[in-house]
Amino acid sequence: MRNEEMMIDVADPVCTKTIRSRQNDKNGLKMTVYVREKGQPIDLTGYAVKYEATNHIGLFIREDAQIVDAKNGVFAYTLSIQAVSTSNDWTAYFVMEKGTERMSTPDIRIQLRRDVKEGNIKIENYISEFDKLKKQIDALQQAVDKIDVVKRSGGIMTGYLTMRPTSGSNIGVGFNSEDKVLDIGLVGASDGQFYLKDWKNNKVLLDKSPTGVFNVFADNLLKKAGDIINGLLEFKSDNAIVLGSRSYKTVIHKGAQGELIFAPSTKEQGDTWDWSKRVEFRTDGTIKQATDTDWIQISINTVNASNVEGRQVTRAKRNGDQVSVIGSLKNVKEGQVVFNVPVAMRPAQQITDVVIIAGPPYSICEFNIETGGNVRIYNITTDKIIHFSINYLV
Repeated sequence: MRNEEMMIDVADPVCTKTIRSRQNDKNGLKMTVYVREKGQPIDLTGYAVKYEATNHIGLFIREDAQIVDAKNGVFAYTLSIQAVSTSNDWTAYFVMEKGTERMSTPDIRIQLRRDVKEGNIKIENYISEFDKLKKQIDALQQAVDKIDVVKRSGGIMTGYLTMRPTSGSNIGVGFNSEDKVLDIGLVGASDGQFYLKDWKNNKVLLDKSPTGVFNVFADNLLKKAGDIINGLLEFKSDNAIVLGSRSYKTVIHKGAQGELIFAPSTKEQGDTWDWSKRVEFRTDGTIKQATDTDWIQISINTVNASNVEGRQVTRAKRNGDQVSVIGSLKNVKEGQVVFNVPVAMRPAQQITDVVIIAGPPYSICEFNIETGGNVRIYNITTDKIIHFSINYLV
């Protein structure tokens, strides 16, 4: 058996290797291939290697190659009877497949010359062979005339056309022009694979794997996982992005005033959103949590104290975990509840601060905010005035 050894680099777009053989030389030619990428051996562990070839009359072959040394990227293929059955110039290459991964080598030219029997008939059998062929043709023509057939040009067929490959083989439909500007085809394999291939550029465009996974091999589409986009990605929907495959989800939402809002789902893996727990990034550069408030006026227990005329009334504000309470009071009854802060602003433990009593003479009093929100002031008499600004964490 003749053995052709060759080294093929998948990074080299051009392979000038031409192999010449003879029609019907079955199992007479073996190709041993050392596959490389930029000069380095390709590890073929876990890969299946296929030989694919087509000729100018549309015949197509896909057969298994045998891996000789997976670690060093060596495999072999022996031309089968199908591969040498027709004299012609064949364009061939090898394909390495693992799961959804597929890569191919540059093209190899296979030239199969006619053997001595092709086109020759013994003279003594010429008439009888001709008569047999004519009878067969006449019988076929009569059969064709009696059944519905689709013409090679301009015919119409209704219903399904089924093409069934034998085990280990492929079937397909090709579309090509004489100048090969168009050279594309659909291929179905007996293992369940189905793909659309651009033969001119030696590129698979669409692929359905034997397990049903559908792949689109395009440069202008985003993959569902692990891809990158350059430029602006714009969402027209206000509820644009939902994050989270486990536990609670999070929605990223654009508000009516242009603010960017983050909010959790109301339940695990839910599709409704708890806006009471939102966080806002506002257009003025500030961040607002759901618990944040503007300034809230606080009602004074007028039996025990009163606001000071000409001063801002007592009020409170929460920003994140920070609470501020400011105001001016007079007529304060020592140790009595002068006002109560809202629930969301109440401290986890009692807050005690020192406040200066207006003078002269100046002195200090004790300002207490209890966990229940009650505010009491000690070490003060009713004839005194205090101005306070209390800040604490909740």
